[in-house]
Amino acid sequence: MSASHTLPAGDPYADDTESWVAPTHVESALFAAKSRGDWWTYVKVLLTEDVFTVLDKEEYDRRGDKAAMLVMDNPAGGRSVPLYTRGMLPRRDGLVLCKLPFPIARTKADDGNWAGVYVNPHSPCSLSLGFDDKRYAEWRKLGRRVEQRGHDDDELLTKRTGPLSGPLAHGLACGGHLAVHNQTLWNEVGEVYADYAQDVRVLRSSWGVRDRAGWQEQLTYLLRGENSPPHPELALRVRRELLEVRPGHHDLDPREWADAALSAVRGFSGDVRDERAVLDAVDRIPRYEARFRADGLLDAEGPGSIVTSAVGYDYGRAVNFARWGLGARYAGQQETEEAIVRAGELCRAAYPSWQSFSAGYTLGRALRFDDDGFGHMYTSALRPHTILTTHPESPWRTIPFTTA
Repeated sequence: MSASHTLPAGDPYADDTESWVAPTHVESALFAAKSRGDWWTYVKVLLTEDVFTVLDKEEYDRRGDKAAMLVMDNPAGGRSVPLYTRGMLPRRDGLVLCKLPFPIARTKADDGNWAGVYVNPHSPCSLSLGFDDKRYAEWRKLGRRVEQRGHDDDELLTKRTGPLSGPLAHGLACGGHLAVHNQTLWNEVGEVYADYAQDVRVLRSSWGVRDRAGWQEQLTYLLRGENSPPHPELALRVRRELLEVRPGHHDLDPREWADAALSAVRGFSGDVRDERAVLDAVDRIPRYEARFRADGLLDAEGPGSIVTSAVGYDYGRAVNFARWGLGARYAGQQETEEAIVRAGELCRAAYPSWQSFSAGYTLGRALRFDDDGFGHMYTSALRPHTILTTHPESPWRTIPFTTA
């Protein structure tokens, strides 16, 4: 970009260095590298981690990636584009945060000189770098050689300064499958989920949401468990009711289950398509449960060997959907947090444990999208399940499921 605007006055990005805690492992790595003067490692972190800058929202909505960069004073007295790592994203009305490749493209500052960059301004891990065309070119070459995370490199990322206990943390942990798969902080209700542009794009392309009203409508469906088709949940409810009168039993004759499910669906629908859909669910659920037992999602036997409900898929997505809405500026902070807490409450009402919730979430996802292939839509829930149940810092190991 060749043009820039001055960052509005009243820059709120200064931190209290006396009590500063590195929010994530990224800022820890930057601080450690800076402390020992290891600039190679400092730059490598910037090359391999997400880096953001602030842009004027109105201009970005109008011009997209052609929006002018914002600049600010740097400690050396020049002008720089502010860059932020994920744990240091600022909040500012009228501005949005978008990812940038590091090093940034040549940008002319408002003083007529080439702008440098100012990483995490005013924090203990900050660094001001003046523009150097040759050095930037070398870093770009290096960036093509260093290992980058791939789309399916699932990872548990925790914000040390984010909620780690209580109802909000519990609700956020219920969104853990997607947070781990999307390689975003699981315990943040912050300025963005991915970045402003991607949050807007995900809601538009995957959910048909283009404004606040659409966000509110879809969130309501998710929290009611009405986003997914109703037939699997009906089949699971019928099985629960049949097993409740047979303490100690966890298996049913398939024909008995199918007949009871048909009777239930005929109680409210005369459409043969509903009958076929519920019979399809009765047929498919046991096959997935057998695979779940083999993969450790369910116990080998006993009450934990079957899925009791698939509604967790809607509730778990509601957590991430709420966060996308905040990132896209369709929602406010308080209502987003309230939606996340509500999703956690609904999960506790529907399931007795993290394992049973995870099995229900995965079944809902697989029945809707996997088509009995045990492909990406299944493994992209199984891998996060494995991480969340085994990682020593996982919220599923530190936050009780039944109390928050």
